[in-house]
Amino acid sequence: MHFRMIETPHELTESKPEIRHSRLGLVIACAAIIGCVGYILYANGSSDEDKDSKIRPNRVFEMASRYAVGLKAFTQMGGTWNVALMEPILQDLKKMSPHQEDALRREILKGWLTDQWPSELQLTATVGTEASLLQDVATLGQMKSAPLPATDERWVKLQKRHGWMAELARAQTLPKEDADRRIVMQQAMRTTVVMVMFGLLGFIAAVGGLVLFVLAILRWRDGSLKFTMPPITRPHGGLLMEGFAVYMTLFLILPSASRYLFADMPRLFHYGLAFVALGAGFIWPLWRGMQRAEWRMALGLHRGQGMLREMGAGVLGWLACLPLLVLGMIAASLITKLTGATPTHPIMDDFSGSLGVKIGAVLLAAVWAPISEEIMFRGFLFPGLSAWLRWFLGMLVGAFIFAVIHPQGWAGVPAIMALASAFSLLRMWRESLIAPMTAHALNNGLLCALMLSM
Repeated sequence: MHFRMIETPHELTESKPEIRHSRLGLVIACAAIIGCVGYILYANGSSDEDKDSKIRPNRVFEMASRYAVGLKAFTQMGGTWNVALMEPILQDLKKMSPHQEDALRREILKGWLTDQWPSELQLTATVGTEASLLQDVATLGQMKSAPLPATDERWVKLQKRHGWMAELARAQTLPKEDADRRIVMQQAMRTTVVMVMFGLLGFIAAVGGLVLFVLAILRWRDGSLKFTMPPITRPHGGLLMEGFAVYMTLFLILPSASRYLFADMPRLFHYGLAFVALGAGFIWPLWRGMQRAEWRMALGLHRGQGMLREMGAGVLGWLACLPLLVLGMIAASLITKLTGATPTHPIMDDFSGSLGVKIGAVLLAAVWAPISEEIMFRGFLFPGLSAWLRWFLGMLVGAFIFAVIHPQGWAGVPAIMALASAFSLLRMWRESLIAPMTAHALNNGLLCALMLSM
């Protein structure tokens, strides 16, 4: 059984206005999309090469370190502490983070777990000949000899480069009853509790999702669960591809140009230009001759069987697709261990900022991204691809494009592809975009809640 966007007999007999240069537009659109994806991959690769010149905190490493520090505190309280419990965590961090700056951070974490401050000789051997890291080692040595005030330029630089790991190093130089040391321990213990709770809830949700996933497959096989997304003609599918290409091209050009020409403008200004790119791609098929009713149905811009029912379907669909996400995360962890590339997102830094920055991050991740990305990827790209390819291939190609343009890097591609495929399946099942938007918002909202709670 397969699903494919084809022209139905009704559509073949119905009079429709001719789409001028539809095949040429499709070719140009495909070339533009491939060019945009290639540029993003090149830019991400270039940033990886330059990252040693601008060391930044590794938020994924920080979360793992907080968990280890909190776990030590809880096991000490229970009288079951043994430093051997931490060895697997340190080994996993070594495999996941082979870079020199993370090697220095591992020594800081190991010093806390073993209650032994690493020697300057050991730290120097860890960082090698990297000049900026040697300066960090010198700062750590000075901090061990005499506490540095919060306004000291050396401490400010160390904290900016290493984040919470610098706080952990400073806490090791303070007496056990010091308030700043207790704050660091409380942060770590809170992270441990949150990660254990989310892990248990995630396990329960994954088991429930597996049951729903199996039931969905059985219902699909017996014909009681059907794909209801309407078929789209190839010319109209080409127009959707053109609209997506316009969006992608402007989304890359406009913000980049504005940062070059208007470097002093606030970040909200650059985000506004992304909205312009979305609007241009959104109306492109109408400008090219697509009828409004066909445009709305092709994009899924309607209430389906009712707003609440579609939102409920989105929640159930997200749960049912959790097994796909688990498989994607397993593949991502294998890539991380093999390559040392840690999947991370720049927005994680915002959750360490002020209240206003955190609110902006939540709105961006849980409101703007689900609306804009679902319109473009499950409203434009997926139906456009499926008009020319079988739906399964269209889903995979669209999911790959969705994954590689995200900044998590290659290690994050499998998990993001699994999510994108789930959203495409929801679009096919429910026809309306409300369900995939709901699932997208739920997924991102839970991740935001996790970051805020830690």
